[in-house]
Amino acid sequence: MKVRYVLALSLILLIGYFGFTIQTQKGAYVSDYQYVNIPTEEVDHSAEVANFVKTYSDFFESKFDSLNSVGGAMTIVYKGQVVFCKPYGVKKIGTADSVDIHTRFRLASVSKGFAGVLAAKMDEREAINLDTPVITYLPSLHLSKIENQEHITLRNVLSHTTGLLGYSFDPYVESGLSYNQLYQKLYLAKIDAAPGKRYAYQNVIFSLLDTVLQLRTKMSYGDLLSENVFQPLGMKDASVGFDGFLAAKNYAYPHKMISAKTLTYKLCDLNDRYYTTAPAAGVNASISDLGKWLKAIMGYCPQVVSPHVLEEIGTPYINVTQSTTKYWGCNLESKDYGLGWRVFRYNGDVLLYHGGFVQGYRAEIVVWPKKQIGMAMLMNSPNVLAQKAVPFFVNLYSYYSNDDRADGMTFSELY
Repeated sequence: MKVRYVLALSLILLIGYFGFTIQTQKGAYVSDYQYVNIPTEEVDHSAEVANFVKTYSDFFESKFDSLNSVGGAMTIVYKGQVVFCKPYGVKKIGTADSVDIHTRFRLASVSKGFAGVLAAKMDEREAINLDTPVITYLPSLHLSKIENQEHITLRNVLSHTTGLLGYSFDPYVESGLSYNQLYQKLYLAKIDAAPGKRYAYQNVIFSLLDTVLQLRTKMSYGDLLSENVFQPLGMKDASVGFDGFLAAKNYAYPHKMISAKTLTYKLCDLNDRYYTTAPAAGVNASISDLGKWLKAIMGYCPQVVSPHVLEEIGTPYINVTQSTTKYWGCNLESKDYGLGWRVFRYNGDVLLYHGGFVQGYRAEIVVWPKKQIGMAMLMNSPNVLAQKAVPFFVNLYSYYSNDDRADGMTFSELY
């Protein structure tokens, strides 16, 4: 009996030791992600934010119309409930073909948030390890500096801390090179920092995640996202790649502004630019999909996006000084980058944010975990509304949640 007792006690202590060791290693990064207790019962919370939603949606619609925007959509999620979801305008200029809540738009760099979640899920399942050197998975990886070649990890890749100069090889992406061709040229990329030491935004090397996951799972990146994210969340319009974008026929055409003075837009050709970098810019989705995505990132779908995954994507890994925050105001205290998400500290709270742009499309998304609120917007005629939409949303909600006199506040009165 004593022998069994000693063995059992030894086993418990051994497990405790390894558990402490693993926890200590994970604790190298400090997560500021603020969790809330997610209620199990369904309650209608829309009345709690009705005045705020009315003020914000009026602002959004007014700006959308005043800028002659072609098409778009916007959704707000509060406490796991879609409290607003509305399409605007048309899919193609000069037509009456209206955008609806299932119209697909390109998400551009908002795709990076999906990459971060998928990578964290695969790490959780031990299909990959975020802190294992990429060269372990890709022995053929060739970079110009041995230190970076041998030591960059997927965490570096997804937090833009590989050491490569910003936007490395984006001109090659624009010219239509395949990802295999881009991969073969990585040794030409200029490097100016050791892994993990400096932030420099990337699309090409960010998409090494695609290659690693295919080798580890024998599945395409699109199939992995579909099986692990889109399908379980009920994101029925979401897809990866150009063929996926065109498949359902219900998609928004790209437009660009040709005169800021007259606010006129021109139809652009549909193109497959940046689809070769699928993790960085390859996801397509509707505003209906993004409502479901917001709920997951807010913690309301733990069976799909677990607390561990949320902690990973909400952990700031590197400070960002380059990003423009013109319309945010004085409450924005710091800007960092995590796993495919920008991690902002706003008035003491954490915000998860990302924006995306590719010719003719603009997407914006923000989640305020502590306040249990988030917003996403899509446009097929990029203009200044996209730059103002998220900061105004955050600043307005901050005012509403702290001051009962906020009814009817205008955009200008917040600054």
